[in-house]
Amino acid sequence: MMQAKALKTRNHFTGPEARSLQSRLSPDSIPQSIRQSLLMKEGGFQVFEGLLDARFRHELLTEALAQLPEATACEVKIADAEEVRGGRPRRNFINSSGGPLQQAFYWAPWLLDFLRGLTHQALTPTGPCGTYSYYVRPGDYLDIHRDIVDCDVAVISCLNDGPKDDADGGRLCLYPERLFEPLSSIRATPQQGAVKVRLELGQTIVLYGGIVPHALLKVAEGQARIVSVLCYRAI
Repeated sequence: MMQAKALKTRNHFTGPEARSLQSRLSPDSIPQSIRQSLLMKEGGFQVFEGLLDARFRHELLTEALAQLPEATACEVKIADAEEVRGGRPRRNFINSSGGPLQQAFYWAPWLLDFLRGLTHQALTPTGPCGTYSYYVRPGDYLDIHRDIVDCDVAVISCLNDGPKDDADGGRLCLYPERLFEPLSSIRATPQQGAVKVRLELGQTIVLYGGIVPHALLKVAEGQARIVSVLCYRAI
């Protein structure tokens, strides 16, 4: 197991008590065990350094690049009417299934122990493997959403990101203060309560993706951002 170091971000949880993890979000819908978890006390997300060392990050990137010829373009120009989680948010990026290296990481006992300590002791992978997402074309992005019902907790690791400048291209944009608002309301005022996080090379964010609204901002021309995405069910 790598030595993981939590990095300080500007996230904090000051809104009403929260629950979910089903198809409806309201202050009384998040179980007490989730409300009291370490991750929720940090605002519903936290960035870590050290879950991937440089060698393993490079191996995962090599696997992701090998999967790219079989990847699928994901484009939705008009979002559906979903207001809570899942649905079809606007997006434009490339996606592929994971490979054996990612699968081993996904199911690693030490990683599950680490994540359960942050979230919930019943945390379990939602499937046999995760996915790779490629934001490699100018303007690739994923609009504001909450994750599908089977993805209560998302674990996203940055495998490649460059070249980049000081602009917002490729940043994660999270809304820890707007947990219970309809998605359409947040999309209409995207700057309100936005916490923008640059997930650096080799860093991993652990996120209550089914609770915290979030987006991936449009990548700049020439920017190539590749991430490993793992989904877990919390309850």
